[in-house]
Amino acid sequence: MKTVRFAVLLACVAALLPFLAAQVSADAPPNVTKALTSIRNLPDTQFAQVVRWARNGTPQPSGYGPVEQVQSQILELRYNGQHAIVGWLQTGNRSALYALGATDAQIGSRSPSSVASATPNPYRSLEFGTATLGGKPAGNIEVFAGWAAVKRDSRGAHVCVSFKNVGTIAATRVLFSFPLMNEADEQVAKLELDRRGTFSPGIAIHGWSSLSAWQSGSNRGYDENCTGLALGVAAFPLRSALLASYRILRVEYADGSQWMP
Repeated sequence: MKTVRFAVLLACVAALLPFLAAQVSADAPPNVTKALTSIRNLPDTQFAQVVRWARNGTPQPSGYGPVEQVQSQILELRYNGQHAIVGWLQTGNRSALYALGATDAQIGSRSPSSVASATPNPYRSLEFGTATLGGKPAGNIEVFAGWAAVKRDSRGAHVCVSFKNVGTIAATRVLFSFPLMNEADEQVAKLELDRRGTFSPGIAIHGWSSLSAWQSGSNRGYDENCTGLALGVAAFPLRSALLASYRILRVEYADGSQWMP
């Protein structure tokens, strides 16, 4: 009798398995469908940017716009979801997304294969920031923005800074140093900017806001807040540069006084 009951139980389980499997695979994970929705809602130009980002190896987003928000969403997914979406963006193949339960309606009608590959940028961006907690003003000079990049062929580097005099006396000279560091926080190169002019209290002195703005812009005034290296041959230490920081070495003021650390 027990054998008959066990056989009946097995038969019921076997009958339910296809239904249970269908239920499990019917829907993609919510975070995957949310990321797909975000991608689907992007305009074509921004969709193309996400596709090129995926083809470029999914580097860490460096901004806070719609494209960077979608990129962050993708990077926050678990491996299977991230692998499926990135693989689709890179090749146009939807099979991994189908395996997760995603439908064509959720993926959208656009094909990443139709996005032309961009000409590689000759520069790559470095993480830019203060080497100390808080980034307090030095000599009453406050750095509030900046960026740095090195050439992929290791033949040059560029850095721009934006700053403000938070003191009460106009400054006439600010000498900046920009160390470039590798992953071990070892300095591999250093750039300097000797900025001269009249920097009145409370007035923001802007440089280019980003690598792309510098490459596409023509504001010569912004160039005054930038410095760079242009080398005839490759400098191999630049290959390992990942971080850029800043130090203020000297500030001179309109009343003849000066500040040095």
